Amino acid sequence: MSEARKSGLRLNARGSLFALGMGMNEPSAARKRTLALHDRALRFSTAVNTSCPKHFSDVPSSVVWNQLVRAADSTSSNLIEADAASSDADFLNKMGLALREAKEAGGALAKIRMGRLDRFQKSHDEHLESEANQLASIFAAIILNMRLRLDEQNRKRQAERRKPT
Repeated sequence: MSEARKSGLRLNARGSLFALGMGMNEPSAARKRTLALHDRALRFSTAVNTSCPKHFSDVPSSVVWNQLVRAADSTSSNLIEADAASSDADFLNKMGLALREAKEAGGALAKIRMGRLDRFQKSHDEHLESEANQLASIFAAIILNMRLRLDEQNRKRQAERRKPT
C-alpha cells in the first residue's frame, strides 16, 4: 500500500492529493461525477477569466467580455449552489440558472468569435465556446432527468393513493 493511501490521502480527478477526514469514506461513483462536473465548470470559469483581456480596444469588446466573465462565473457558482439545494425545487431552480448562464456564456463567446473582438483567437484556441455549449447540454440533461424522475415518483404516489384499502 502506498504511503499516500496509508495516510488517508487520495488523488482527485485532476491528480491532486486530497485528504479524507476521519471516518470519511471514499465518495460514491455518483458523487465523484458531481465533483468532476463542479471541477469542469470551475475550470471553464477560470479559463474565461484568464482569457479575458486586461484592457479593451473598443466598447463592444469591453461589454461582451464583461458579460462573459459574469456568466461564466455564475455558471459554476449556481452549479455548486445546486449541489447544496434544500429541496428538489431549489435544485431545479439553481440548475436552471446554471443552464441559462452557460447558454449566455456560449452566446457571448459566439459574439467574440463572429465579431473578432479582443482576444477572440485565445477564446477559440481554448475551445471555450464548445465547452460552454457542452456544459449547457449536460445541465439540460440533468434538469430533464430530474423532472422525469420527479414526475414518475408523483405518478406512483398518485397510483398508491387510488388503490382501494
